[in-house]
Amino acid sequence: MALYRDTPLPLYFQLMLELREKVLKKLEPGAVIPSERELCERFRVSRITVRKATEELTAGGEIYKIHGKGTFKTRNPESSVRTLTYVIYDIAMAAYPGRERAIRAMTEVAERRGYHFVVRGFNAASGNAGFRDFAFRENNGGCIISVQELTPEDIAEIRRRRIPCVFMNQSEGYCVCAPFSAAGRLAAEWLKRWRVRSTALFVPSPDLPDNRAYLESFRKAFDSEASLAIRELPYQREAASAALESFLAAGRLPEALVCADDLLAAGCSDVLARCGLRGKVSLCGLGNTCLAGELGFSSIDLHSEECARAAAELLADVLEGKAPPAPHSIVIQPELRERTLQ
Repeated sequence: MALYRDTPLPLYFQLMLELREKVLKKLEPGAVIPSERELCERFRVSRITVRKATEELTAGGEIYKIHGKGTFKTRNPESSVRTLTYVIYDIAMAAYPGRERAIRAMTEVAERRGYHFVVRGFNAASGNAGFRDFAFRENNGGCIISVQELTPEDIAEIRRRRIPCVFMNQSEGYCVCAPFSAAGRLAAEWLKRWRVRSTALFVPSPDLPDNRAYLESFRKAFDSEASLAIRELPYQREAASAALESFLAAGRLPEALVCADDLLAAGCSDVLARCGLRGKVSLCGLGNTCLAGELGFSSIDLHSEECARAAAELLADVLEGKAPPAPHSIVIQPELRERTLQ
Protein backbone atom coordinates (compact mmCIF):
# COMPACT_ATOMS: atom_id res chain seq x y z
CA MET A 1 0.00 0.00 0.00
CA ALA A 2 1.50 3.35 -1.03
CA LEU A 3 0.56 6.85 0.11
CA TYR A 4 0.35 9.92 -2.08
CA ARG A 5 3.44 12.12 -1.97
CA ASP A 6 2.21 14.74 -4.44
CA THR A 7 -0.53 16.08 -2.19
CA PRO A 8 -0.39 18.74 0.54
CA LEU A 9 -1.95 16.26 2.98
CA PRO A 10 0.85 15.15 5.38
CA LEU A 11 1.99 11.53 5.08
CA TYR A 12 1.33 10.78 8.74
CA PHE A 13 -2.26 12.02 8.36
CA GLN A 14 -2.78 9.88 5.26
CA LEU A 15 -1.37 6.91 7.14
CA MET A 16 -3.64 7.56 10.11
CA LEU A 17 -6.68 7.49 7.81
CA GLU A 18 -5.44 4.32 6.09
CA LEU A 19 -4.89 2.57 9.41
CA ARG A 20 -8.32 3.55 10.59
CA GLU A 21 -10.10 2.41 7.42
CA LYS A 22 -8.03 -0.55 6.23
CA VAL A 23 -6.56 -2.00 9.42
CA LEU A 24 -8.55 -1.13 12.51
CA LYS A 25 -11.96 -1.73 10.92
CA LYS A 26 -10.93 -5.30 10.13
CA LEU A 27 -9.71 -6.10 13.65
CA GLU A 28 -11.64 -7.21 16.68
CA PRO A 29 -11.37 -5.08 19.84
CA GLY A 30 -8.24 -6.06 21.74
CA ALA A 31 -6.47 -7.41 18.65
CA VAL A 32 -2.83 -6.51 18.13
CA ILE A 33 -2.02 -4.17 15.24
CA PRO A 34 1.04 -4.66 13.00
CA SER A 35 4.42 -3.59 14.34
CA GLU A 36 6.12 -0.34 13.34
CA ARG A 37 8.44 -2.22 11.01
CA GLU A 38 5.55 -4.01 9.32
CA LEU A 39 3.70 -0.73 8.83
CA CYS A 40 6.83 0.91 7.42
CA GLU A 41 7.17 -1.87 4.86
CA ARG A 42 3.48 -2.06 4.02
CA PHE A 43 3.00 1.67 3.48
CA ARG A 44 6.58 2.50 2.38
CA VAL A 45 7.08 5.26 4.94
CA SER A 46 9.62 6.07 7.63
CA ARG A 47 9.35 4.99 11.25
CA ILE A 48 8.89 8.65 12.23
CA THR A 49 5.78 8.83 10.03
CA VAL A 50 4.41 5.63 11.54
CA ARG A 51 4.98 6.85 15.08
CA LYS A 52 3.28 10.18 14.38
CA ALA A 53 0.23 8.39 12.93
CA THR A 54 -0.02 5.92 15.83
CA GLU A 55 0.42 8.75 18.35
CA GLU A 56 -2.61 10.47 16.82
CA LEU A 57 -4.65 7.27 17.02
CA THR A 58 -3.47 6.72 20.59
CA ALA A 59 -4.43 10.26 21.62
CA GLY A 60 -7.87 9.65 20.11
CA GLY A 61 -8.31 6.46 22.12
CA GLU A 62 -8.55 4.20 19.06
CA ILE A 63 -5.48 2.15 19.97
CA TYR A 64 -3.43 1.65 23.13
CA LYS A 65 0.07 0.44 23.86
CA ILE A 66 1.39 -1.96 26.49
CA HIS A 67 5.14 -1.79 27.02
CA GLY A 68 6.85 -4.97 25.86
CA LYS A 69 3.67 -6.47 24.41
CA GLY A 70 2.64 -4.31 21.47
CA THR A 71 -0.12 -2.00 20.25
CA PHE A 72 -3.76 -3.02 20.32
CA LYS A 73 -7.15 -1.91 19.08
CA THR A 74 -9.17 -0.54 21.95
CA ARG A 75 -11.65 -2.90 23.56
CA ASN A 76 -14.24 -0.17 23.91
CA PRO A 77 -16.46 -0.16 20.79
CA GLU A 78 -17.38 3.49 21.39
CA SER A 79 -15.51 6.05 19.32
CA SER A 80 -14.73 8.15 22.41
CA VAL A 81 -12.81 5.87 24.77
CA ARG A 82 -12.35 7.20 28.26
CA THR A 83 -8.76 7.86 29.15
CA LEU A 84 -6.65 7.52 32.28
CA THR A 85 -3.81 10.03 31.89
CA TYR A 86 -0.70 9.76 34.06
CA VAL A 87 0.71 13.27 34.43
CA ILE A 88 4.41 13.66 35.33
CA TYR A 89 6.69 16.66 35.39
CA ASP A 90 8.77 15.71 32.35
CA ILE A 91 8.16 12.87 29.90
CA ALA A 92 11.79 11.82 30.43
CA MET A 93 10.81 10.90 33.99
CA ALA A 94 8.95 7.91 32.56
CA ALA A 95 12.35 6.20 32.34
CA TYR A 96 13.31 7.09 35.92
CA PRO A 97 14.31 4.04 38.02
CA GLY A 98 11.19 2.41 39.44
CA ARG A 99 8.79 4.49 37.35
CA GLU A 100 8.39 1.75 34.76
CA ARG A 101 6.82 -0.53 37.39
CA ALA A 102 4.28 2.14 38.25
CA ILE A 103 3.42 2.74 34.59
CA ARG A 104 3.04 -0.99 33.98
CA ALA A 105 0.68 -1.32 36.95
CA MET A 106 -1.48 1.58 35.77
CA THR A 107 -1.58 0.20 32.24
CA GLU A 108 -2.78 -3.18 33.50
CA VAL A 109 -5.58 -1.58 35.52
CA ALA A 110 -6.65 0.63 32.62
CA GLU A 111 -6.74 -2.31 30.21
CA ARG A 112 -8.69 -4.51 32.61
CA ARG A 113 -11.27 -1.83 33.28
CA GLY A 114 -11.69 -0.77 29.65
CA TYR A 115 -9.80 2.53 29.62
CA HIS A 116 -7.09 3.91 27.37
CA PHE A 117 -3.88 4.75 29.27
CA VAL A 118 -1.68 7.72 28.37
CA VAL A 119 1.52 9.10 29.93
CA ARG A 120 2.10 12.82 29.50
CA GLY A 121 4.76 15.19 30.76
CA PHE A 122 4.99 18.94 30.60
CA ASN A 123 7.74 21.54 30.79
CA ALA A 124 7.14 24.00 33.62
CA ALA A 125 9.76 26.31 32.05
CA SER A 126 6.91 27.57 29.89
CA GLY A 127 5.72 29.58 32.87
CA ASN A 128 3.03 29.36 35.53
CA ALA A 129 0.44 28.46 32.92
CA GLY A 130 2.51 25.51 31.66
CA PHE A 131 0.67 22.88 33.63
CA ARG A 132 -2.77 24.35 33.00
CA ASP A 133 -2.16 24.70 29.28
CA PHE A 134 -1.05 21.10 29.20
CA ALA A 135 -3.48 19.38 31.54
CA PHE A 136 -6.71 21.13 30.78
CA ARG A 137 -7.05 20.16 27.16
CA GLU A 138 -10.35 18.55 26.41
CA ASN A 139 -10.34 14.88 27.36
CA ASN A 140 -12.94 12.28 28.11
CA GLY A 141 -11.41 10.78 31.21
CA GLY A 142 -9.35 11.78 34.23
CA CYS A 143 -5.79 12.38 35.42
CA ILE A 144 -3.45 10.69 37.87
CA ILE A 145 -1.18 13.58 38.80
CA SER A 146 2.31 12.85 40.11
CA VAL A 147 3.59 16.42 40.04
CA GLN A 148 4.82 18.28 43.12
CA GLU A 149 5.33 21.61 41.34
CA LEU A 150 1.61 22.48 41.19
CA THR A 151 0.75 26.04 42.19
CA PRO A 152 -2.33 27.06 44.18
CA GLU A 153 -3.67 28.44 40.90
CA ASP A 154 -3.32 25.00 39.30
CA ILE A 155 -5.29 23.38 42.11
CA ALA A 156 -7.97 26.08 41.94
CA GLU A 157 -8.33 25.59 38.19
CA ILE A 158 -8.68 21.82 38.58
CA ARG A 159 -11.45 22.39 41.09
CA ARG A 160 -13.17 24.99 38.93
CA ARG A 161 -13.22 22.74 35.90
CA ARG A 162 -14.18 19.69 37.97
CA ILE A 163 -11.54 17.57 36.27
CA PRO A 164 -11.57 14.02 37.73
CA CYS A 165 -8.17 13.64 39.40
CA VAL A 166 -6.24 11.41 41.75
CA PHE A 167 -3.14 13.04 43.23
CA MET A 168 0.01 11.17 44.20
CA ASN A 169 1.86 14.16 45.67
CA GLN A 170 -0.88 16.40 47.00
CA SER A 171 -3.39 16.03 49.85
CA GLU A 172 -6.27 17.19 47.70
CA GLY A 173 -9.60 15.55 46.90
CA TYR A 174 -8.69 11.98 46.02
CA CYS A 175 -5.10 10.99 46.71
CA VAL A 176 -2.87 7.93 47.04
CA CYS A 177 0.51 8.16 48.72
CA ALA A 178 3.31 6.52 50.66
CA PRO A 179 4.17 9.35 53.08
CA PHE A 180 7.74 10.61 52.85
CA SER A 181 7.55 11.71 56.47
CA ALA A 182 7.28 8.05 57.48
CA ALA A 183 10.20 7.22 55.16
CA GLY A 184 12.39 9.84 56.85
CA ARG A 185 11.58 8.40 60.25
CA LEU A 186 12.43 4.88 59.07
CA ALA A 187 15.81 6.06 57.77
CA ALA A 188 16.63 7.67 61.12
CA GLU A 189 15.57 4.53 62.99
CA TRP A 190 17.78 2.47 60.68
CA LEU A 191 20.75 4.63 61.72
CA LYS A 192 20.01 4.14 65.40
CA ARG A 193 20.19 0.37 65.01
CA TRP A 194 23.63 0.71 63.42
CA ARG A 195 24.73 3.05 66.25
CA VAL A 196 26.82 5.18 63.92
CA ARG A 197 28.74 8.22 65.11
CA SER A 198 28.83 10.14 61.82
CA THR A 199 26.29 10.33 59.02
CA ALA A 200 25.96 12.17 55.73
CA LEU A 201 22.47 12.82 54.36
CA PHE A 202 22.12 13.53 50.65
CA VAL A 203 18.69 14.95 49.81
CA PRO A 204 17.21 16.48 46.64
CA SER A 205 15.72 19.96 46.82
CA PRO A 206 13.65 20.44 49.99
CA ASP A 207 11.60 22.99 48.05
CA LEU A 208 9.54 20.01 46.86
CA PRO A 209 6.95 18.90 49.45
CA ASP A 210 7.95 15.21 49.55
CA ASN A 211 11.65 15.97 50.05
CA ARG A 212 10.85 18.57 52.69
CA ALA A 213 8.63 16.11 54.59
CA TYR A 214 11.38 13.47 54.45
CA LEU A 215 14.04 15.89 55.71
CA GLU A 216 11.94 17.31 58.54
CA SER A 217 10.91 13.87 59.76
CA PHE A 218 14.47 12.55 59.55
CA ARG A 219 15.84 15.47 61.57
CA LYS A 220 13.18 15.03 64.23
CA ALA A 221 13.94 11.33 64.69
CA PHE A 222 17.71 11.58 64.29
CA ASP A 223 19.95 10.80 67.29
CA SER A 224 21.42 14.19 68.16
CA GLU A 225 24.52 12.63 69.75
CA ALA A 226 25.83 11.60 66.32
CA SER A 227 27.28 14.09 63.83
CA LEU A 228 25.20 14.83 60.74
CA ALA A 229 26.24 16.52 57.48
CA ILE A 230 23.46 17.39 55.04
CA ARG A 231 23.99 18.05 51.34
CA GLU A 232 21.29 19.16 48.90
CA LEU A 233 21.87 17.57 45.49
CA PRO A 234 20.07 17.38 42.14
CA TYR A 235 18.51 14.09 41.05
CA GLN A 236 21.79 12.92 39.49
CA ARG A 237 23.87 9.84 40.19
CA GLU A 238 27.03 11.74 39.32
CA ALA A 239 26.21 14.52 41.80
CA ALA A 240 26.08 12.02 44.69
CA SER A 241 29.39 10.49 43.58
CA ALA A 242 31.02 13.92 43.52
CA ALA A 243 29.62 14.81 46.96
CA LEU A 244 30.96 11.62 48.52
CA GLU A 245 34.34 12.07 46.82
CA SER A 246 34.58 15.54 48.41
CA PHE A 247 34.07 13.95 51.83
CA LEU A 248 36.84 11.44 51.11
CA ALA A 249 39.19 14.16 49.85
CA ALA A 250 38.70 16.03 53.13
CA GLY A 251 39.37 12.87 55.14
CA ARG A 252 35.80 12.78 56.45
CA LEU A 253 34.44 9.34 55.60
CA PRO A 254 30.99 8.97 57.25
CA GLU A 255 30.11 5.69 58.94
CA ALA A 256 26.73 5.79 57.21
CA LEU A 257 25.23 7.43 54.14
CA VAL A 258 21.52 8.15 53.86
CA CYS A 259 20.14 9.22 50.49
CA ALA A 260 16.62 10.48 49.93
CA ASP A 261 16.55 8.78 46.52
CA ASP A 262 17.94 5.51 45.16
CA LEU A 263 19.63 7.32 42.28
CA LEU A 264 21.76 9.26 44.77
CA ALA A 265 22.47 6.07 46.74
CA ALA A 266 23.65 4.44 43.52
CA GLY A 267 26.14 7.28 43.01
CA CYS A 268 27.49 6.70 46.52
CA SER A 269 27.68 2.96 45.90
CA ASP A 270 29.78 3.61 42.78
CA VAL A 271 32.37 5.51 44.81
CA LEU A 272 32.41 2.96 47.65
CA ALA A 273 33.06 0.17 45.15
CA ARG A 274 35.75 2.13 43.31
CA CYS A 275 37.58 2.99 46.56
CA GLY A 276 37.31 -0.48 48.10
CA LEU A 277 34.97 0.74 50.85
CA ARG A 278 31.97 -1.51 50.24
CA GLY A 279 30.97 -3.13 53.51
CA LYS A 280 32.75 -0.43 55.53
CA VAL A 281 30.05 2.23 55.14
CA SER A 282 26.33 1.61 55.72
CA LEU A 283 24.17 2.91 52.86
CA CYS A 284 20.41 3.48 52.65
CA GLY A 285 18.40 4.87 49.74
CA LEU A 286 14.75 5.65 49.08
CA GLY A 287 12.39 3.98 46.64
CA ASN A 288 13.62 0.37 46.68
CA THR A 289 14.09 0.50 42.92
CA CYS A 290 16.03 -2.00 40.82
CA LEU A 291 19.19 -0.05 41.68
CA ALA A 292 18.94 -1.02 45.35
CA GLY A 293 18.60 -4.69 44.50
CA GLU A 294 21.35 -4.71 41.89
CA LEU A 295 23.88 -2.76 44.00
CA GLY A 296 22.90 -4.32 47.33
CA PHE A 297 22.17 -1.27 49.49
CA SER A 298 19.30 -0.86 51.93
CA SER A 299 16.35 1.24 50.83
CA ILE A 300 12.98 2.52 52.05
CA ASP A 301 10.31 0.87 49.92
CA LEU A 302 7.65 3.39 48.82
CA HIS A 303 5.59 0.62 47.18
CA SER A 304 5.41 2.58 43.93
CA GLU A 305 3.72 -0.25 42.06
CA GLU A 306 1.06 -0.72 44.73
CA CYS A 307 0.44 3.04 44.92
CA ALA A 308 0.14 3.28 41.13
CA ARG A 309 -2.31 0.42 40.95
CA ALA A 310 -4.42 1.90 43.75
CA ALA A 311 -4.43 5.32 42.04
CA ALA A 312 -5.59 3.87 38.73
CA GLU A 313 -8.33 1.83 40.42
CA LEU A 314 -9.47 4.88 42.39
CA LEU A 315 -9.61 7.10 39.30
CA ALA A 316 -11.63 4.47 37.44
CA ASP A 317 -14.01 4.34 40.43
CA VAL A 318 -14.31 8.13 40.36
CA LEU A 319 -15.16 8.11 36.65
CA GLU A 320 -17.72 5.36 37.17
CA GLY A 321 -19.32 6.96 40.22
CA LYS A 322 -18.16 4.17 42.56
CA ALA A 323 -15.66 6.11 44.66
CA PRO A 324 -16.35 7.27 48.23
CA PRO A 325 -17.06 11.00 48.63
CA ALA A 326 -14.03 13.30 48.49
CA PRO A 327 -11.77 13.99 50.25
CA HIS A 328 -10.59 10.39 50.28
CA SER A 329 -6.99 9.24 50.83
CA ILE A 330 -5.33 5.86 50.43
CA VAL A 331 -2.14 5.76 52.48
CA ILE A 332 0.36 2.95 51.89
CA GLN A 333 3.06 2.88 54.55
CA PRO A 334 6.74 2.70 53.50
CA GLU A 335 8.89 -0.21 54.68
CA LEU A 336 12.63 -0.62 55.18
CA ARG A 337 14.28 -3.22 52.92
CA GLU A 338 17.58 -3.87 54.63
CA ARG A 339 20.57 -5.19 52.72
CA THR A 340 24.25 -5.40 53.60
CA LEU A 341 26.89 -4.16 51.17
CA GLN A 342 29.48 -6.88 50.53
